[in-house]
Amino acid sequence: MRLLHASNVKDDEDSTNEDKEVTLSFKTADKTEEISINKGEILRSAMLKRGKSPHNGRARLINCRGLGTCGTCAVEITCTNGSENIPLIPQERNTKERLRLNFPPHGSEDQSSNLRLACQVRVQDDITVTKRTGFWGQDAPTDDNSSLAESYDAELWFGDLEYILDDKSPKDHTKGK
Repeated sequence: MRLLHASNVKDDEDSTNEDKEVTLSFKTADKTEEISINKGEILRSAMLKRGKSPHNGRARLINCRGLGTCGTCAVEITCTNGSENIPLIPQERNTKERLRLNFPPHGSEDQSSNLRLACQVRVQDDITVTKRTGFWGQDAPTDDNSSLAESYDAELWFGDLEYILDDKSPKDHTKGK
C-alpha cells in the first residue's frame, strides 16, 4: 500500500507561477541585501541555500533545524510594497509559531506583531525580512535601529540535513543572483 503524503499534493496557488522568482530584502545592522528566491520556498531554507542565515551567532549551530520549536529563526517580515497583507503561507501564525513566539524570551509586549519563524512560512511575493538582536532574534525594534542584528553567513553544519524537513524548496544549492 502506497501512502500519499499531504505535502506532495500542490495547492492551486503553488501550481501557478511555480517557477516565479520573488525578491527578499534582508535587513541587518550591516546592510540590506536583495536575494532572489523561488515563490513558495520556506524562508529559512531559501536563505540558507543562498548563503545567509536567519539565525544569530551560535544559534547557527544550536537550533531545531526547522521543527519550529526553538524560535532562533524569528525574523520580522513586512511586505516590500507597504501593504499590510504580507504574502506568506500561512498568512497568520500557525500553532507552532503561536506557542513558540508567546514563550520567553519571545512574547514581550513590545515585540513586533510581524515576528514570524522563518522555518514555518512560505514566501509568495516580495518581502522585507529584518533580523533583530538577541540569541532568538527576539529584541524589539528601536527608533535608532540598534536592535538590528549583524549579518551572518550560513553555516551548513549538517549539509542537506539542514533542510530535511523542507519539501518545498529546490534541491540545488545555487546562490541567489
